[in-house]
Amino acid sequence: MLKSFIMKKRPVYPLIIAAVSLAVFIPILIGVTTHAAWITAVDQCVIQVVTAYRPAWLTAIVLVITNLGDPPVVVIVGLIVAGILFYFRRRRYAWFAFASICLMSLFNHIVKSWIRRPRPFIQDPAITPLTPAGGWSFPSGHASGSMLLYGTVILIALSLVSLPWARRLLVGFSVVMIALIGVSRIYVQVHFPTDVLAGWSSALAGLMLLWWLMYPWLTAVGPTGWAGRAPRP
Repeated sequence: MLKSFIMKKRPVYPLIIAAVSLAVFIPILIGVTTHAAWITAVDQCVIQVVTAYRPAWLTAIVLVITNLGDPPVVVIVGLIVAGILFYFRRRRYAWFAFASICLMSLFNHIVKSWIRRPRPFIQDPAITPLTPAGGWSFPSGHASGSMLLYGTVILIALSLVSLPWARRLLVGFSVVMIALIGVSRIYVQVHFPTDVLAGWSSALAGLMLLWWLMYPWLTAVGPTGWAGRAPRP
C-alpha cells in the first residue's frame, strides 16, 4: 500500500537569487573571454586594496584560511555534513548536501577547462604567489567550493536548526568563511578578484537552482511527520 506525502510548493526566492547571481556571473564570463578593459580595471583596483598591507602575522593567518578552501578539505567537510544528516535521519538533506557540494563542483572544472585563464603570477612573472597553485584561474575553485559548502550549511541551518542562537551562529560563521576564503585567494595572489566573484556567483546560482528543484522532495512530510526523513517500514 502506497503511503502519501505532503509536498510543499517551491518558493520563489531561490530563482530570484539564482537570477541575480547569473546576472553577475555572465557579464564577468563575457568580459574575461573578450579581454574587456573593465575586467582589468576592476582586478587591478581590488588587488591594490587587498595586497596593500601584508604583514607576516596576517599572512600566516590567511594561509590557514585559504587552505580551508582546498577542494579535498571542502569534500571531506561536505561528507561530514552529509554523515551528520544521515545520523540524525535527515537523509534527503544529506543527499542534497552531497549533490550540492560534490557534484556541483564539476561545473567549476568544466568552466576552467573551457576558459583557460592563466593565473596572475603566470600573466605577470613579477608576482610571487604566497602559496602553490596549479591549473587555470577562472573561476576560483576555492571561492566556488566555499560557497557550495557553507551555502549548503546555511540552507540546512535555516531549515532544520530550531535553536535561534545555534542557527545564527551557523549562518554567521558560514558567511564569514565564504568571504574570508574568497578574499584570501586574492591576498595570496593566485586568483584575480573577478575569478573569485565568478566562483561565488556561479556556485550560488547552481546551489539555488538545486535547492529550488529539490525543495518539494526535501520538505515532503510522510506518515512519520518528519520532513526529509525516510519513513520506517
